[in-house]
Amino acid sequence: MKKFWKILGLGALAVGLTPYKVEKNEETGENSYQALLWRATSKVDEAGEKQIGVNLGEGALTSKIMGAVGKKHEPHLFSDELSVEYNAPAATEEVTEKAAEVVEEAAEAAENAAETVEEAVVETAEETVEAVEEAVEKIAEPEETQEPQAE
Repeated sequence: MKKFWKILGLGALAVGLTPYKVEKNEETGENSYQALLWRATSKVDEAGEKQIGVNLGEGALTSKIMGAVGKKHEPHLFSDELSVEYNAPAATEEVTEKAAEVVEEAAEAAENAAETVEEAVVETAEETVEAVEEAVEKIAEPEETQEPQAE
């Protein structure tokens, strides 16, 4: 039984480490090797030296495992895209209704004020006319009560 597990383990390790995808970029001269457990890139830099980079987190299997673990530990709090959601038509309808109510109330208040002012003007005019009539009567009375003088 130990041999079975050893053979199975070595087979799984061989499958995980064997590259299954090789990409060559002609423009940059970069070669990329992809396996289940790792990803390697090799390129020749400007000085003519060969650079090799190995990343264990970018393998086909390991990237999915890392993504699942990352999602499990902390939810994504920030978004790369900016989105704004609002309901502008409903807000404008409410504002329009409120404005109409305010205009109606202002019109009623203006009518009431106009009626009050009109009543006050009429009352003041009547009082002024009465006061003028009384003054004219007072001025006219002494002349009527005075006797003509003989010459």
